Amino acid sequence: MDKPALRKIYLEKRKALSQEEWRMACDSLFEQVKNNGALIGPGPVHIFLPIEKFKEVDTWPIIRWLWQEGIRTMTSVTDTERGTLSHVWFDDKTHFNTSKWGIPEPVNAPPADPSLCTVIFVPLLVADKHGHRIGYGKGFYDGFLALVPERTKKVGLSLLPILEEIHVAEQHDVKLDRVLAPERN
Repeated sequence: MDKPALRKIYLEKRKALSQEEWRMACDSLFEQVKNNGALIGPGPVHIFLPIEKFKEVDTWPIIRWLWQEGIRTMTSVTDTERGTLSHVWFDDKTHFNTSKWGIPEPVNAPPADPSLCTVIFVPLLVADKHGHRIGYGKGFYDGFLALVPERTKKVGLSLLPILEEIHVAEQHDVKLDRVLAPERN
């Protein structure tokens, strides 16, 4: 099965989650992050802001917890014309606009250097136990992750169970160091 087919299947699976299943999965991911301080380190942390219409992981509880812990946060702003991401600091006083893709983006936020991060949380549709992931297929995160220092942990947040193996990984795909998925009872 190729990437576009996998992408379609797992986007549909995520959309099919009930509101209760989605909330429980998000809560499980939050608890895993919160209970694993070694994963975060001293920060700063780069974290994606959720696209609600795509039922992405609700990262806001993680973000608020990071702020409570005194850890600085940065996020990406998408340049669709160039196909790149720029990075900015944000905090509880930041104002946001919603991009044409439905991404909350900080307004007038100061530029940030993601090479300073101890961890980067990466959005995805599905991932395998080897750190391969299927995203939306635009390559924004692969381009970004290829530029960060090796010491920076790349952690995927998945609402769906981790697969045994994704057989369609390509040379340019950047592997994740770790993938968190909901713990099921």
